[in-house]
Amino acid sequence: MEYRVIISGFGGQGVLFAGKVLAQAAVYDGVNVSWLPSYDPEMRGGTCNCRIVVSDKEISSPAFSEADALIAMNVPSAERFSPDAASLIVTDAAGGEVCKDGAKVQVVDVVGCDTALINMAMLGAFIAKTGIVSRDSVHAAIRSVAKTGAQEDIDALGI
Repeated sequence: MEYRVIISGFGGQGVLFAGKVLAQAAVYDGVNVSWLPSYDPEMRGGTCNCRIVVSDKEISSPAFSEADALIAMNVPSAERFSPDAASLIVTDAAGGEVCKDGAKVQVVDVVGCDTALINMAMLGAFIAKTGIVSRDSVHAAIRSVAKTGAQEDIDALGI
């Protein structure tokens, strides 16, 4: 099993945090993982993404051109990365409208969701759909990675 994920959005949306949580949860589940962040120099407000590979075998490279899944936290991310996602795109309603293959889009209702928690709502929807990591591992990962507000993040996961 090897699963490649892109998480993308604007800097400040918690893209890298969500990626770290997913990667740490995979470590807790005892599988191999790589986490490769990428962001513009201005970070907050600039584009940001990370690539995560989860595998039961050794990972030869954290770089990949085609992802199994995309978590797109904004329209520009959905536009840019949706052609690279082979089977699943998790995004909000606006992002879902720009994705070319609607069959693989799972829209997460983020209306009314605290902006600081949208990353966790989307990550929770992704994990619920794929089962890529266990519920207990992702909760433990949030407690490990979060500096503050771990319980709010766990509640926002919805799993």
